[in-house]
Amino acid sequence: MFKNFTHAALVAAALTSPATAQEMTYPDTIIILDVSNSMWGQIDGVAKISIARDAIGELVEELDTDSEFGLMAFGHRRKSDCGDIELILPIGPLDSATFSAAASNLTPRGRTPLTAALREAANILKTDTRSGRVILVSDGIESCEADPCSLSKELEKSGLDFTAHVIGFNISESSDQSQISCIAQNTEGLYLTAESTGELKEALETMMMEGEEAHVDSEMTPSAIISPQSARPNTRVSIDWSGPNAEGDFVTLALVGSGTMQFKSAASTADGWPAMLTTPDTAGEYEVRYVSGVDNTVLALDTITVTGE
Repeated sequence: MFKNFTHAALVAAALTSPATAQEMTYPDTIIILDVSNSMWGQIDGVAKISIARDAIGELVEELDTDSEFGLMAFGHRRKSDCGDIELILPIGPLDSATFSAAASNLTPRGRTPLTAALREAANILKTDTRSGRVILVSDGIESCEADPCSLSKELEKSGLDFTAHVIGFNISESSDQSQISCIAQNTEGLYLTAESTGELKEALETMMMEGEEAHVDSEMTPSAIISPQSARPNTRVSIDWSGPNAEGDFVTLALVGSGTMQFKSAASTADGWPAMLTTPDTAGEYEVRYVSGVDNTVLALDTITVTGE
């Protein structure tokens, strides 16, 4: 009997492993937190803002202190002000206690000017010499007569080395999700959903791993077996492989040719095969990778086509 190994466990292992931590390099990152009035909504009797603050606090405790992070919020000071956007902490070396305390002091009050917040974050990152990204956590759509999909296309065409990852937090309507998932799609970022404390933490951790380079050996012989060779978006697929099954090894899905571990789903090889992975939401060509838990070397890969709906 085997059990699926969640990407949260994989990330936690990577972040706490001394060998891996030394190799971890993140782009400069701004976490944008939606603190609009709707964040008072509850999941299992707990306010969404409390869940988000706790998840962010737990996340930063696990990150390398050499990482450069900033915190931005909107909707936290005034009820009906679309200009209520604030860079709470400028980008700088991560102090987990300060970061967690800053997030804990945010109280939901206002609207959702996420397009303007995204633009402001991009302008801040534009002045940097390194690549930059934002991680947007929001439970709703734009409420200030702006178009985040158009802005994200504009940012991508500008040539700015910028990626936006988005977590749709407790957003039930697919039409609402599409209004913010486009931000990630247009900037080659990740869009993940979360419906609980655990899922939000896992999504945040997955996006942290997106900054870690995966070293691919071009001379290797693919040994991962994909069944089927194609699948629809957001579908469970069975993965088989031949490999050492060493402690910490795992199989995962990533964009074809990408140098980063942009995975939506992962499974430990130690639990045996086959493993069940979930295909990405976006159609396209992806790689299934067998990754060494020692140094993140890709030991084997094959491809799978995610077809349109």
